[in-house]
Amino acid sequence: MERAKVVTAHHEGKNVFEEGRFSRSELLDQLERIVRSKHFRNSKRYPTFLRFVVEQTLAGKTEGLKERTLGVDVFARPNHYDTNEDPIVRVTAGEIRKRIAQYYQEPGHEEELRIDLPLGSYVPHFLPAAHAIRIAEHDNHRDRSDASIAIAPLLEHVMVGPEAPGLTAKQSVAVTGMGGWRKIFLSGLLTLLVTTAAVGAILLRNHWRDQGIKYFWRPIIASGTPALIVIGVHSLDERGHDEPTKIHESSMQDGQENMLAAMVRSDMVPVSDIVSYSEITDLLTRRTHVYRTKGSADTTFEDLRQGPVILIGGLDNVWTKRLVALLRYSFFASTQLESEIRDSKDPSHVWKFDNMQLVSGASRDYAIVASYFDSTIGQHVLVVAGIGKAGTQAAAEFVTSDQDLKSWLTEEKVPRGKNVELVLSTEILDGQPGPPHVVASSIW
Repeated sequence: MERAKVVTAHHEGKNVFEEGRFSRSELLDQLERIVRSKHFRNSKRYPTFLRFVVEQTLAGKTEGLKERTLGVDVFARPNHYDTNEDPIVRVTAGEIRKRIAQYYQEPGHEEELRIDLPLGSYVPHFLPAAHAIRIAEHDNHRDRSDASIAIAPLLEHVMVGPEAPGLTAKQSVAVTGMGGWRKIFLSGLLTLLVTTAAVGAILLRNHWRDQGIKYFWRPIIASGTPALIVIGVHSLDERGHDEPTKIHESSMQDGQENMLAAMVRSDMVPVSDIVSYSEITDLLTRRTHVYRTKGSADTTFEDLRQGPVILIGGLDNVWTKRLVALLRYSFFASTQLESEIRDSKDPSHVWKFDNMQLVSGASRDYAIVASYFDSTIGQHVLVVAGIGKAGTQAAAEFVTSDQDLKSWLTEEKVPRGKNVELVLSTEILDGQPGPPHVVASSIW
């Protein structure tokens, strides 16, 4: 039986292989287990990409696993497309790494051979399960001992003895006599330095943990008052037709809505908005912050003035449209079939979404994320709103992902306490949103 090889390194553009313990068929079987898992099966892009790089590696064609080549071969991009403008390969690889990690973290997969896509490379690594565990243990041990490794070379220069060059016999005897005390002193010093470094590392990790989340969410968490989550709704009239998004002015008798009107009126919330809502409420619950929820059609101006506000949904949320209209980026529905986000400072910046495009194809949705103090209601507002449903989901993923938030804050070097508004882009494949990406920002 033909035996596959284990990729163990990637050096100077050449693959370094080591004889493995599994066959090509075993590797392909493992590949199929991964791509058929819940982490991959609802997407076409991720399984296609992973299959391609694995099969090319098994065929010894790793020299072609470069960003531009993959963009052309896998995603049918033009030969000279701009990889900075269209980072589909990097984005897809990053998402695959995350999904592979989720797959192997699930019970029952610990003993399976491992297929990895290491950072900085598109050449997959194939590892036995035990080898993967040893690598993880080694990495953890290395993280804990970094301080002692750094200190060791310094100690080599202070350790002296009778054989040290340049010492007289009398000096050598003196040094030898103090050897025991020197060893005790140096051992104690080493222990102190390692302990200090370890404590410092822990404090540093704690300091950076959730820094992105804290920046966007601190005004809400620290407010001391319950947050009001306003979720967009679709409303139907008596004939079942979709009504324009507005605050309800229902059939009233003596200032009260009658039962017939209440039964006829139907507020619908898209499942995608419920998914976004659950991610946000999960974050608030983990931080023990109280919140209440209302539909946008039933929310009043006075409701918004009671505490921090979280707006979910774009064109189906009347309060999102009203408040965001005062910001640089805002929603606009040119027709019922086409909607967009406009830049009030640069009319050439328009991000459009066609409501009539096919769900089964590949497309792109856009969203607005904003964290700012709104002087109109006198409260802090967090906007999580897409043009389409995929945009809202991508926005919710962004504001609840510390990694995404921290990466953007670090890249843009945003000062503490600033208001921010972002335009996000997400690629849609078969109706499912991909990772969010910031395409425009305003900081004030």
